[in-house]
Amino acid sequence: MAPHSNARRTAEEPRFEDALRRALALRAQLFGKFREEPSTSAYRLIHSEGDGVPGVAVDAYAGCLLVQVLDERELGAVEKLEKHLAQTLEPSCIVRKLRYRQVERGRVPGEVVHGEAPRGPVRVLENAMPFEVELLEGLHTGLFTDMREERARLRSLAAGRRVLNTFAYTGAFSVAAALGGAAQVTSVDVVNKVLDRAKHHFELAGIDPARHHFARMEVLEFLSMAARRGWAFDAIVLDPPTFATFRSGRWSAKSGYPELLRLAIAVLAQGGLLWAAAHTESLPQETLERQITAAFREAKRSCKVIAVGGLPPDYPTPPDQPKARYLKVYVLEA
Repeated sequence: MAPHSNARRTAEEPRFEDALRRALALRAQLFGKFREEPSTSAYRLIHSEGDGVPGVAVDAYAGCLLVQVLDERELGAVEKLEKHLAQTLEPSCIVRKLRYRQVERGRVPGEVVHGEAPRGPVRVLENAMPFEVELLEGLHTGLFTDMREERARLRSLAAGRRVLNTFAYTGAFSVAAALGGAAQVTSVDVVNKVLDRAKHHFELAGIDPARHHFARMEVLEFLSMAARRGWAFDAIVLDPPTFATFRSGRWSAKSGYPELLRLAIAVLAQGGLLWAAAHTESLPQETLERQITAAFREAKRSCKVIAVGGLPPDYPTPPDQPKARYLKVYVLEA
């Protein structure tokens, strides 16, 4: 795609503004008006091609906006977009991140292009659950809003269950399970910093983190240890990154998911629920289905699919771009 000329941008201006109007109208229906006090204040405001604004994603975080530029060729259009958003929504700040640049150690610094920089983390709500996000540093903010519906599903099914949240990150699934009445929640991640944030999220939600478990371990190592010790869980969340680097080597969802499923099924109680999620187009839906079927057969266990999830409605995609629908989630009962 060639860079847009000024003439082309002027010619497309009505279409551009109409796309923004429709995108904002949909989010207002889903979450209420921007900067009000909705039960959910963290969501995708504009989702690239799905909203007619290619190469750009905009996220709303409790009155702040995070503009992620995915394609350098759209940088000129981004400035017009930011101006429009500032005038239309009057956000307290707009932070821009150039996601197309090479990331060093997971960092993509943010630049404040409107308003004042946030003074520390920004507190948001997701279905009335409180979390904090970091807008200026890091590749990610600390909350993946595309998994909102699955956290709500886990919360509705967690009562009385022993829940294991693998690749726990900042603990959003863990908090949802605890608020749903889980008997106990175990959060596993290899990074101390994110587990500390997970504990803080428990405290924000009014939950004593000391009543639950936090394990700083590689997930595969933890699952193997749990099997050796005869532990069992009534609900397990597998929400891995696309790629990860551990002491034991590199891991990818494309090649590593079968082993992850095998180890998780070994510690899944009878009648337990398994969330199997993949956030990558490199693991197609039919491939994940085959891997799930094979893993349960290898374990000589049966399962049934009780729910299939994907991108929520604030992440629309063009119908002719199946790869854009990168998120696949299966909820299985063993």
